[in-house]
Amino acid sequence: MNPGKFYLFTATLFILFAGSGASIIYINRAVEPPPTLRYMFEAHETFDFEVRYGLMRVGNVYVSSKDTLINGKTYMLSMAVIESNSNLPLMGNRRYEYYSILEHNDTTAFSHDFWVDNIHRQRLPESRYQFDYENMKVISHLSGEITDTLDLNGPADGGLSLFYVGRANAGTEKSLQYPIFIDNQQSIVTVDNTLKTDRIRSDAFDGRMVDVFLSYGDANIEGPFGFTGKFESRFHTGEHRIPVEARVSVWIGNVRVRLTNFDLKL
Repeated sequence: MNPGKFYLFTATLFILFAGSGASIIYINRAVEPPPTLRYMFEAHETFDFEVRYGLMRVGNVYVSSKDTLINGKTYMLSMAVIESNSNLPLMGNRRYEYYSILEHNDTTAFSHDFWVDNIHRQRLPESRYQFDYENMKVISHLSGEITDTLDLNGPADGGLSLFYVGRANAGTEKSLQYPIFIDNQQSIVTVDNTLKTDRIRSDAFDGRMVDVFLSYGDANIEGPFGFTGKFESRFHTGEHRIPVEARVSVWIGNVRVRLTNFDLKL
């Protein structure tokens, strides 16, 4: 499978979570504001997700962050690990680790360095994007070799920034367009946030029904399994906008990502 398109498919799952379930309503109470980027960058949160296709568990996703010091300046090192369920026939043991050195301003988060480690094939890193904001260029690497230099028009990433930008705008009526770089080209992820809410059951909240905000998006990419890039997003309506569940459509049915555990480390 093309590693770039596989990444975009899986990245959409853990970046902008979608849900399914109960009837949609419009919220009629005071809305707590979403978390600030500054809060999320300082919180060092962890999130564990289960990925399912129908009744099958196809894998797990683990998202975490920590501080990293570069040239005397503190950045966020955001990490996402995707592991396959090796017990499934033809699936095998696959593990990808995604890393991004992130910074934020008042309105968005963006990357200085993004790379993917293919652990099961020992390609460390398999791909990498370095963002040069001084010269407005993106340097693309594949297996340690520079493959291209691309134009950069503003803050961007390989995908992990959207995990935080999405939460910072969930439960609003803002529309977002965010550039990500993959397969040596730029794609624009579009997200339309809403004040619509839903109620879904979540194992991460002791199996209780929880209220979630809905957002709708398009990664503008065609990926494997009939993935067209379209997705929905559902975030807990509380002040932390915890990503509760995700869904994207494929050829037959839906792939869902469900939150199983989290630690806000407040």
